[in-house]
Amino acid sequence: MKIKNQLLLTHGLLVVLALAVVFINIFAYMDMENDANIINQAGKLRMLSYNMAHLSNQITTGNDPVHEEHLASNLKLKIDEFETTLTLLSGKSVDSISVDHPQTAIKLETISKEWGEAFKPAYLSIISTIPDEKSCEKINREVDSYVNDINEMVASFSIYARGKIIRALTINGGLVLVIIAVTFYSFISTNNRIRKPMKILMRELKDLSLIDDEVSKRLKNIDTDEISEMTEYFNELMYDQLTKTFNRRSGLSKLSRMLQYDNRRHLKMSLCFIDINGLKEVNDQLGHQFGDELIVSAVEGIKHVIREEDFIIRMGGDEFLVVFNGIDQDLAEKVWERINHRYEQINLDEGRRYNISVSHGIVDFGSNEISEVESLIKSADDKMYAEKKYIKEELKIQIIKSENHLI
Repeated sequence: MKIKNQLLLTHGLLVVLALAVVFINIFAYMDMENDANIINQAGKLRMLSYNMAHLSNQITTGNDPVHEEHLASNLKLKIDEFETTLTLLSGKSVDSISVDHPQTAIKLETISKEWGEAFKPAYLSIISTIPDEKSCEKINREVDSYVNDINEMVASFSIYARGKIIRALTINGGLVLVIIAVTFYSFISTNNRIRKPMKILMRELKDLSLIDDEVSKRLKNIDTDEISEMTEYFNELMYDQLTKTFNRRSGLSKLSRMLQYDNRRHLKMSLCFIDINGLKEVNDQLGHQFGDELIVSAVEGIKHVIREEDFIIRMGGDEFLVVFNGIDQDLAEKVWERINHRYEQINLDEGRRYNISVSHGIVDFGSNEISEVESLIKSADDKMYAEKKYIKEELKIQIIKSENHLI
C-alpha cells in the first residue's frame, strides 16, 4: 500500500473512532440526563407520600374547620401532583420519561397499582365531607412500607444507571486505546517506510557519485525522522538554489542514466546548450541583483514552455543544458522558437532595464550516434558558441537598455 493511501486509511479510521467517542458521549449524557430525571421523580414520590400522610393526620386530629379546609385543599393538590408524577414515570403522558430497566418498570407498576387501589382512595376519604379516621390509621400503618418500595425502586435503578455509565466509560477507554494504537502504528509504519526509501536514495546517490564519503557521513548523522530537514538537504544536494534546476552533478548523472536507458530502447532525445548573453555587463553596470534576476527570468521563460518530462541543468554561471526527452532536433528548434518569442514579449512589455537574450545550440541523440554525454554537450556547446558570436558581432544586440527605451 502506498504511503498516501496508508495515511488516508489510518487518518480516516482515527476520524471514525473519534466520532464514535463523541456519539457515545452524547448518548451517555442523554441517558444520564434521563436517568437523573427518573431518580428525581421517584424521590418526589417519596417526599409526597410523607407529606400526604402528615396532612392526613393534621386533618383528622384538628378542631378548626377553616384550617381543616385549607389542609384538605393542600392534600388534594398533593394527590394530583403524586398522580401526575406516577403518570410521567409510567409512560402514560405526552411528556413521559422512558424507563428502560425492566425491574424498575415492574416495581413502578406495583407502586402505581398500590396507589390506585389503597392509598388514593384512603386520601380521598380523608378529604371527603366526613373524614374517615380508619383511612388515616391505614395510611400511617402502611406508608413506611410504601415509601420503602419506592426506595428499593430508586436503589435498583441507580445501580442500573451506574452500570450504563461504567459501560460507556469502558467503551470510551477502549476506543481511546485503539486511537492511541492506530496513531502509534501509523507513526511507526510511516516512519519506517520513509526511512527505507531514504536509505535507498542515499545509496543510489553515492553510486552515482553525487555524494562522497564526507557527505555520506553527514547524511548518516541527520535524524531521518525530521523529514523537512532531509528534504531541505536533498534539495541543496540535487538542485541549484537560485534557479531550482538540477545542478551540474545531479543533472549530468540523471542524463547519463537516461542516455544509457534510451540507447537500449532506441528512443529520441535532444540536448540544448544555452548561454545567457550579457550577464557580465548587467552585473557590472546594474548590479548582481539584476544579474540574478536575468538568470531566473531566462530559466523561467524556458520552464514556462517545456513539458513536464523535459528538464534543465545549470552547468555553471550563465550556462544551462535543456534536455528535451523524446523529440528530435527539428521539434526542439520549434520549442526554442516559442521560448525566444516569450523573451521578446518580456523585453517589450515589462519595461526592464535590460533585454533578455539567450544563445543556444541543439543536437540530436540517437542510438546509432555518439552516446558519450561529454561529446554531445561539446557538440551543442559549439553550436551555441557559433550563434553567440553571430549575435555579438553581426546583430550587435544591446543588452542594457538606453534611457529612450525605458521611457
